[in-house]
Amino acid sequence: MIKLIASDMDGTLLDSNKNINPEFNQILADLKYKNIIFAAVSGRDIVSLKNVFKDIDEDIILASNNGNLIVYKDEVLFENYIEKEKIAKIAQIVRKNSRRFTMYCGKDTMYSESIIPAIIGIKYKLKIKVVKDITKIDDKIIKVTTFGKEKVINKSLEAFKGLKDELMITPSGKACFDICRLGGDKKQAIEILQEKFDIKYDETMVFGDHMNDLEMMESAFYSYAMENAKEEVKNKARFIAKINDENGVIEAIKEVALKKEATI
Repeated sequence: MIKLIASDMDGTLLDSNKNINPEFNQILADLKYKNIIFAAVSGRDIVSLKNVFKDIDEDIILASNNGNLIVYKDEVLFENYIEKEKIAKIAQIVRKNSRRFTMYCGKDTMYSESIIPAIIGIKYKLKIKVVKDITKIDDKIIKVTTFGKEKVINKSLEAFKGLKDELMITPSGKACFDICRLGGDKKQAIEILQEKFDIKYDETMVFGDHMNDLEMMESAFYSYAMENAKEEVKNKARFIAKINDENGVIEAIKEVALKKEATI
């Protein structure tokens, strides 16, 4: 019996236009009736993630920043910040390689040492505060995201190779990568929820499509990669769901978690 369902958002639950199928509200109501918990486990910041679900009636768990900030009914269940000395190391590398294309995510505020992310963020309804020196702010950082053209991404990833044993550095989209505290991945978030709500591995269902979902595939028996997911994720998953534009997550939930018991 499924007791916990966790899904990534972009490329998974959201369609290619970044919308949620209207049927999802009813799916959540049906899950609630069966006492099944739903968690959105996303690379998005908490403000952006809340905005995605602003029209959703049911309470869901929001595990933002690759699961490093988990919130349920406005209560913080878990928060996992990058150590300040590591932020200083990150900033040093960013300034040499990708200052104009990097955002630092705090709990409620996003920062950048360049105005470019702030301008781009307007399109996506993101409020990004421009600061002169990220190491001087009176806030803690959960995640650092660098985006841009392939040349920028590859150059930056190469520059961060020396910190791969100190930080979680993961491609999170076609043109971006995330940096989190070492061990701060979506698998950790699922395990925290499993422990909190006394849910077993074989009572858990997860959905993902990109490299920041890779570890999460190990946290559930019902591990689903989208049909158009990265090959590494598909190889790690036990099952394949239809693509997001064909409502793969919803269809798999209806088939497995909400299937009607056979009657005699």
